[in-house]
Amino acid sequence: MIRHAQKLYGVIILLALVSVGLYFVLSDRTKRPEISHIYHHSQFFKYAPFIESSLEQVKKDEKIDLNKVMGGLVPHHIPTTIPLLAEFYTKLKNTRDVKTFIILAPDHVDAGRGNISVSKADFVMPFGTLRPNLAIIEQLESSGFIVQDEAPFDREHSIDSQLLLISKLFPNAQIVPLIFRSSITNEEARAFGKILAGVVDEDTFIVSSVDFSHYLSEKQARPIDYLSANVLGAIDSKSTELIRADSEQSLVALMSFLETKGANHHVDLQVFNTRDFNSNNDYTTGYVTGFWGIKYGVSGQLNNNEPITLLFVGDIMLSRLIGDIMARNNDWRYPFLETADFLKNADIAFGNLEGPISSRGTKVGSIYSFRSDPRVVEGLLYAGFDVLSIANNHIWDYGADAVRDTLTILKDASIGVTGGGIDYQEAHKPLIKEVRDTKIAFLGYTDLISSSLALKTAKPAIAYLDIDQAISDVKEARKVADLVVVSLHQGNEYETTQNLNQEKVARALIDAGAQLIIGHHPHVIQPVTEYGGGYIAYSLGNFVFDQNFSADTKTGLALKVTLKNKKISQVEQIKIAFTSSYQPYLISGLK
Repeated sequence: MIRHAQKLYGVIILLALVSVGLYFVLSDRTKRPEISHIYHHSQFFKYAPFIESSLEQVKKDEKIDLNKVMGGLVPHHIPTTIPLLAEFYTKLKNTRDVKTFIILAPDHVDAGRGNISVSKADFVMPFGTLRPNLAIIEQLESSGFIVQDEAPFDREHSIDSQLLLISKLFPNAQIVPLIFRSSITNEEARAFGKILAGVVDEDTFIVSSVDFSHYLSEKQARPIDYLSANVLGAIDSKSTELIRADSEQSLVALMSFLETKGANHHVDLQVFNTRDFNSNNDYTTGYVTGFWGIKYGVSGQLNNNEPITLLFVGDIMLSRLIGDIMARNNDWRYPFLETADFLKNADIAFGNLEGPISSRGTKVGSIYSFRSDPRVVEGLLYAGFDVLSIANNHIWDYGADAVRDTLTILKDASIGVTGGGIDYQEAHKPLIKEVRDTKIAFLGYTDLISSSLALKTAKPAIAYLDIDQAISDVKEARKVADLVVVSLHQGNEYETTQNLNQEKVARALIDAGAQLIIGHHPHVIQPVTEYGGGYIAYSLGNFVFDQNFSADTKTGLALKVTLKNKKISQVEQIKIAFTSSYQPYLISGLK
């Protein structure tokens, strides 16, 4: 009996101790955040020595030339791109401290339960353990866009690859790893980017972990990846349909975030290929890297008062012999390889597109009819063109369908069009470009087409040069713009001096309020003159054209116009020559 009582007493004591322990445990949980005991272990421990050696090869003091670095793009192809990751994160480390990384990446096997999955786990990496920023994750969860799902993160290399360098260079940073299923729409990704913009603070950096073209030869891949880079350089979340990448949605979210946060500049935007790291020419992968953010002027403020540069070039014909060269090389950047950097440096680059971009239509023009492969838009984007005039004598060479295709292709590439449109109203409506609080209007006309193509009932329509209508258009444009630019496709071919009609029309448009007249069609340079407070370039000659048959056609002109305080402050003439394969290159500037 005594032994039984002792045993019962011991059980009572044990139960009391357990109860007290549970009380303190449960009460303590109300005083501290719940600690995650979920871990994901990196699959890349074996690459630690390669990471160390890659970091030793990186320039130690190189920084990012942005006043405010907000987001970036880097690949995840491991181990091939470890040198790119090392350079990317070293530059970031040299430029700013980051306390939280939000990583946007593909869910490669679509394993997540939701369109966007998040992990709340600790990630054990070769250089330390990275922990989640639960506060940001909870805010994003409340938006309804993301769900926690740990399963797809176990071997998701799009996340693991970024954490390698983050754990090495930012060991105390927290992370918000997000992976996107392929099922999410661009509209949803765009909306999520706006949510991100409302959540991040000054201590947070957004990185998109994305690889680009896959399984193509190097020659096939590079033009496609350059096109992708140029689209992303525009910071326009609605233009990503031209991008070939393993997670377009991650890129849309990044661009939407940057748009919402007011990003205005990118730096170090580079294109690489597997071939840059090994001898493989086939079945390659493309990579794009770069940083986005805000760039201020020399005054330390947003550069609204900094000079604005406009660059005008002559006729661009991407068909015939030049089209054959591009197709043979499978390089749609080819005509612009020598001048792309020059063009990209301008705030706005303008040219005359001589002929439609389309694979449709029937030839209705002369024996000299032009039609360019739709892939030439890659070259136009690579070169950085912002505005193209289609008011010329070759745009209708393959009929209405080809014109419609041209309008669609350029619009999808975010390249502005003037001188034509889906109807008469659009053809005569000024294209407005705003640069640092300065509004610039573009109009285009030609008198070298049938006036029937310019009727008010025409669909599509080209702006025919009716001087009274053109004067009216200029006056209306001047009401809404600080500067009006008019492109005129007229004059006599191969004559190096303007005719009287060119003078009459150009001066009438200056008198109406235009400040710049840009002429095309003669295929040779004609004079640049000052008149009535404006400037008239009667003909810039060729820019891309297969006409190396005379001394005059072998030379073109670029006009560099600088604006200060919303007015023209300088006009420079820059001579252009052409290689034997019709690539333009700069000769010199003219006084």
